[in-house]
Amino acid sequence: MRVGLVSPYSWSVPGGVNDHVANLAAQLEIRGHEAWIMAPQSGRAGARAALPERFISMGSAMPFPSNGSKAWVNPSPLLLRRMDRVLPEMRFDVLHAHEPCTPSVAAAAVLRAQCPVVGTFHAALDRSPFYATLFPLAKRVMENITVRIAVSEAAREYPDTRFPGEFKIIPNGVPIELYERARKGTRRHGRVLFIGRAEPRKGIAVLLEAFAMVRRQMPRATLQLVGPTWDQVIDVAPQPSPGYEWPMAGVTALGRVGHEDKVDEMAAAEVLCVPSLEGESFGIVIAEGMAAGLPVVASDLPGYRAVLGGGGAGVLVPPGDAVALAESLLRVFKIEGLRSRLTEAGLRAVEQFAWPSVAERVLATYEEALARRPKAPRPKAPRSR
Repeated sequence: MRVGLVSPYSWSVPGGVNDHVANLAAQLEIRGHEAWIMAPQSGRAGARAALPERFISMGSAMPFPSNGSKAWVNPSPLLLRRMDRVLPEMRFDVLHAHEPCTPSVAAAAVLRAQCPVVGTFHAALDRSPFYATLFPLAKRVMENITVRIAVSEAAREYPDTRFPGEFKIIPNGVPIELYERARKGTRRHGRVLFIGRAEPRKGIAVLLEAFAMVRRQMPRATLQLVGPTWDQVIDVAPQPSPGYEWPMAGVTALGRVGHEDKVDEMAAAEVLCVPSLEGESFGIVIAEGMAAGLPVVASDLPGYRAVLGGGGAGVLVPPGDAVALAESLLRVFKIEGLRSRLTEAGLRAVEQFAWPSVAERVLATYEEALARRPKAPRPKAPRSR
């Protein structure tokens, strides 16, 4: 079948939704389907991304505040006209819109779709300006979706309260095979790894405070920050807590790195720490860490709890509690059997997020959407004279 995969976010700016779309497209192509990606293309200065072979550009993007971060989207009302040209020409069998209620490319595609629509909701929201201020438009978008998917119960909760209906819970996928080298790495005792963006909600300030406590008992402990630069770290944690000062001993801020370098850091770490404070629907970094064979210490958020099997495959701590975070990290470092148990539990749990399994579940929703498509009316028989 020919599938249109729609992302509202600029393809030039790396992000979890676009990674999901790219991997899903690859899985569909492996299975003999034709997957086209539709998304804005430009973004912040200097951002670059290779374009897929089957890519349809949906114009320029600009940043808007979103869930404690910035989303690069194209909010132009002219997108409706562009969809009126593109969609009839492409003749998709199924349109799969990601974050379909984002007032951007995804919403425009859903409103103009001429085929069954599958919509995937990724974000964990406690409020949404689009749902609140543009309720009639959001209602039209939701009514045009044939099958709804949420990547977790946390992602389902808010849209379901506004527009109750059936949601399929299908998690994000993880390319488990890409982390095999990390599973065979040489762990450096006392090394903590953080992977993420330099945003306040990611909990970097809490992690630094906790790490200062860890260093008091383990002076050789180290912390690798993958994603943020030092300047960005200082922006989100400008006032050092008692016990540390800039530059903080034992901490390295690597900035954004490529996949291979990220795997190298995973191979050398002894524990992955994910200390987010709010707004996390799934925790793809946690799933990647599990695939890399890393014990995980994470905030007890609903999306994280689900990935960690309720806590059986990792250690959960109250969000924002630096003391509890430090104590948990020290337990993982000092109890050898705990590290082994968490690693084994994580490797078992992450199998459910392997892309082949996730892709088959998504394909099943396409078949369901096609089956729900109303049958074309039969032509009337000519009247006898």
